[in-house]
Amino acid sequence: MAADVQTPVGNYIFSLALGGAEAAGFFAEASGFTNETHVVEHTAANGKGLPLPQKFAGQMSWSNITLKRGVDAQAQLWAWRQTILDGAIDANRKDGQINVLDWTGAIIVTYKFIRAWPCKYSSPGLNAGGNEILVEELELAHEGFTRA
Repeated sequence: MAADVQTPVGNYIFSLALGGAEAAGFFAEASGFTNETHVVEHTAANGKGLPLPQKFAGQMSWSNITLKRGVDAQAQLWAWRQTILDGAIDANRKDGQINVLDWTGAIIVTYKFIRAWPCKYSSPGLNAGGNEILVEELELAHEGFTRA
């Protein structure tokens, strides 16, 4: 086997840091790490008068990042969302990172995002007859991410 082959990263638990500080503990699910360059097609005539399709890079887009965690007494993410509801979006944009942790708690992969703000918060439905863990969801709009 080749010496540079590594074991794939497990899908265990994730932590969120905002502005360099740990935020709201750990998350059970993180999704939306997608970026795309839209393709613009243009047809031009080649030297023989025949149509020649050409493809150019268009606008870059980034999916929103969605985080899910069990509800506890921590209200930091809700407080951040409240600042947006109060109309202070630009003043409350934050750079941050999501760390993928292995089973020992060591950071394996980091996704760093820029100028994020919480565009959606979902609280779980309540059911007195249920026994499920309450899970809150936070969706972050951002202006790009990198993987390290």
